[in-house]
Amino acid sequence: MNFECCKKNFAKTECLNKAYSFLRAISDKNRLQVLCILQSGSKCVWEIVSVLRISEKLASHHLKQLKRVGLLIEKREGNFIRYSLNKKIVKEYKQIVNQLIR
Repeated sequence: MNFECCKKNFAKTECLNKAYSFLRAISDKNRLQVLCILQSGSKCVWEIVSVLRISEKLASHHLKQLKRVGLLIEKREGNFIRYSLNKKIVKEYKQIVNQLIR
């Protein structure tokens, strides 16, 4: 058997590291729900909290994890921060995962 994706190749290693970071970030049910919520457009933390029924502190933690891997964009509007999906990065992660499982 030939395991092409496991060869010592910098591009593949980088791809695996990105996929690993992405999959870790979305491996929580609440984070997956946040991504689903944001598909309909940008939202404030309180809007996300009201849907998920979790504390604001926990919601902020999940948003931070998703933002860390680039999945979210923040936009300040007065005293509020609105979060939206970074569609460019979402598309990149889709391509990376597709490369790994094809």
